[in-house]
Amino acid sequence: MTQLKLYTITQGLEYARDYCAKEERCQSQVLEKLMYYGLSREESEDCVAELICEGFINEQRYADLFAVSKFHQNKWGKLKIANALRLKQVSSTCITNALNEIDFDEYVSLIQDLYSKKYISISGNKNIKFKKTVSYLMGKGFAYNDIIDAIKETNYDF
Repeated sequence: MTQLKLYTITQGLEYARDYCAKEERCQSQVLEKLMYYGLSREESEDCVAELICEGFINEQRYADLFAVSKFHQNKWGKLKIANALRLKQVSSTCITNALNEIDFDEYVSLIQDLYSKKYISISGNKNIKFKKTVSYLMGKGFAYNDIIDAIKETNYDF
């Protein structure tokens, strides 16, 4: 893929508006894209600042949508969602607020559902099944304490 050369900040701003209008983007994505298309870092930062003022970029809105969609579609836990948002350089305040958007009862229910499905699919004694299932859930981004608390609410042996 060839790199396009944008020679003015106006062209970069138009490109960024189109880019942000297609789907929700965070600041780091837009900044990276503008620099890829030939703008300097300062010009790219100016474009991002303008897009924030115009409402094309909103970190909190992005973080909220990201967290809820990763939770519902990919069945990620809060730790994995938070790490993914940190990699996108979203502020910790936005991350905290976004994680609070996830319904607690749904969160516990998802842990229980994933636990029961995985536990049944593993062969071996109870200890091995428990360890492998908890390890699987931790890999999905759920905290150990949340997993144990969710399991205690059910009738599972562990």
